[in-house]
Amino acid sequence: MTDVEKRAVLNKRLLTAARGSGDIVELLTDPEYRDPDDEEVFLFDINCRDVLGNTPLHLAVSSESVDNVNHILDAPLCDVDIQNNKGDTPLHLAVQIRDPEIRKDIVTLLIEEAEAYDSTRLKNKANQTPKDLCDIYCPEDKEVIRLASPPVRKINQMLDKDDVVRDDSDDDELESE
Repeated sequence: MTDVEKRAVLNKRLLTAARGSGDIVELLTDPEYRDPDDEEVFLFDINCRDVLGNTPLHLAVSSESVDNVNHILDAPLCDVDIQNNKGDTPLHLAVQIRDPEIRKDIVTLLIEEAEAYDSTRLKNKANQTPKDLCDIYCPEDKEVIRLASPPVRKINQMLDKDDVVRDDSDDDELESE
């Protein structure tokens, strides 16, 4: 089996495990699934996709497995902001979970642990942000709505001092008065 074929097989195993039909912990911790020359590198792609564009993280969120979501988020190079074929990020899917406790746990992991702040601003193909979906799926869940809302940024966080134009000629006039 070539390296490319082995990687494809391992990617399929990872996607299956993320759905809850396999051992995600084994794939993420067993040295057998790591590059022998670099233990930090997996032999699979942690951001691989299924035919619908879902990554292992999308699938773990959809299967409502807090443990699997946590394990995948701990993997190096896991991208929390990837959009599937419908434009949904894992956060879009998480806010739609019916069980309020699981929904809150997964949204909290995505935002507070994985810092999926970019996902709060991304729109899916239905032109909806995660916050828009909260209004539909969990309008009473204030904590999830807060977490799924884009963070408020202060003006000094958005601007660099070099972005502000100063007219030094006004300073000269003030000093002479």
